[in-house]
Amino acid sequence: MNKYIKTLTFLTLCFASGLLHSGCSSYLDADTPSVVTDDFYETKDGQQKLIVDLYTKFRNVFNTGELQYYGTDLYMAITESETERMFNGYDQTFNSTAPVVSGYWNNLYKIVQESNILLARCTPEIAGTDYASMNARGTFFRALAYYYLVETFGPVPFYTEEQREVLYEVSRTPEETIYAYLIEDLERVRGVLAFGNGTAGEVNDAAVTFLLGKLYLTRAYKPFGNVTDFTKAAALFDSIREQGDYRLLSSYASVYDESNQHNSEVIWAIQYGSDRNFQGGGNPQQALFGFNVVALEPAMFTRVQSDYSAMNRGYWIIPSVHEYFTDSELDTRYDATFKRHFYINNPSHADYGSLGIYFPRWDDQSGEDEGAVYYYPYRNGDDYNWYPQSTALPVLSAAIDRMPIIRKFQDTKMDWGAAGTREDVIFRLSDAYLLAAEAYLGAGQVAQATERVNALRERAAIDQAAFEDHLKVSTVDLDYLLDERARELLGEHDRWFDLKRTSKLIERAKAKNIFVQKYDNINENHLLRPIPQDEINKTNGLEQNQGY
Repeated sequence: MNKYIKTLTFLTLCFASGLLHSGCSSYLDADTPSVVTDDFYETKDGQQKLIVDLYTKFRNVFNTGELQYYGTDLYMAITESETERMFNGYDQTFNSTAPVVSGYWNNLYKIVQESNILLARCTPEIAGTDYASMNARGTFFRALAYYYLVETFGPVPFYTEEQREVLYEVSRTPEETIYAYLIEDLERVRGVLAFGNGTAGEVNDAAVTFLLGKLYLTRAYKPFGNVTDFTKAAALFDSIREQGDYRLLSSYASVYDESNQHNSEVIWAIQYGSDRNFQGGGNPQQALFGFNVVALEPAMFTRVQSDYSAMNRGYWIIPSVHEYFTDSELDTRYDATFKRHFYINNPSHADYGSLGIYFPRWDDQSGEDEGAVYYYPYRNGDDYNWYPQSTALPVLSAAIDRMPIIRKFQDTKMDWGAAGTREDVIFRLSDAYLLAAEAYLGAGQVAQATERVNALRERAAIDQAAFEDHLKVSTVDLDYLLDERARELLGEHDRWFDLKRTSKLIERAKAKNIFVQKYDNINENHLLRPIPQDEINKTNGLEQNQGY
């Protein structure tokens, strides 16, 4: 275990750079001392600020895109740097010195230690009537951190008490033991918090229920899983819908409307907001899946954030992802997900306001260009016409990449190049539907699984006739569910973890990921990431995962 983690209670904690959204709720409007002593965490005020810091640290968990997006069947890197070759292509250089895993490991163990400090020091005498809720939130944060630690690294050092001494001898606790503890711990606090969609960003009982369901579902696939795990997971995910506090919105596009954040489908989201004192580096989702159209056609386009046109590149989706939308004209999720029209916004251009670039739907064979200056169909013969098939740097520097961008996370209220302001949704209701379907499928209840998928597809259909005649499905299997997750949740977190959980990572990455195919090296060892080498060097007993 990292020495910093062991001595965290004796170190300075700085909150000023990373507190959550300050404009939505009083519980986040806290003083932000730059230096505190260990005694501060013996007070209720200190413990409440510790909860705020725990919220903040999860920003980095979900901003580590190399571990969330890369190396899957949906996303790919835009260059071939050392890190991208390792995480996107699983090439032979993949090793334990990658800074990504070290930062991820350290941040998650900081969450564990701070959660343990809270759980050890928060007492009824100190917290009064808030004791139960503070304890429940600390339990949630610790369980979520350990979920990502175990699924990323396998057996890991497991601590349920505050560590006040530097540890030089450590051991890796079996996954079975960790899962049993986390499930029992969450069962203990389930029902403590209010259930419904109250204060934006605040963990509630629906979030606890969601995480508990995910733990049962993930354990169900493992050799040590219990026979009732699938059934329990299905019941938990269904209970979120059945409580009545959460409901599907009438249209898919409204779920992602930037003016409709914290809606009835949002179970738990990490907050950012526009106050620069509290937004940290900002939510990067708005710029992850785009291309810099200004660099492509500077005479036609300029940087106008409200147009959501000028974007820096983050990641690309794999070209074949468009084909998951088998009825793109009838399934409203396609147009809600992708921005395909780019209007000339440079006032000095003669055709200011006209359609500059147009990408038709991927399966549109009509040749209709809608009068655009530049028209780019999905394919050029047998080759993809969107997304460069070579990611050599000369291709990128020449700005010849062209593709629709994912528009669901558009942030038109921020300044160009500034920090993203939108909430980052971690648990949402449509995901609960899909996870319930997966759990029912695992339990052999295919009809129940299909029913939950059809609920989402009916909402996605352009009209009822389109659903009944085209989008309604008669049965589903695991691959279909993963395809449906892509259609419903494209651009959101955990795709790598979804594929690992279902034992589909290697198969689907090989079939879809251009760089996995190029390096041809993915194997069972890659179902775990390497333990950071600097952690192994600091301690005895922390052996490396196989193959690294």
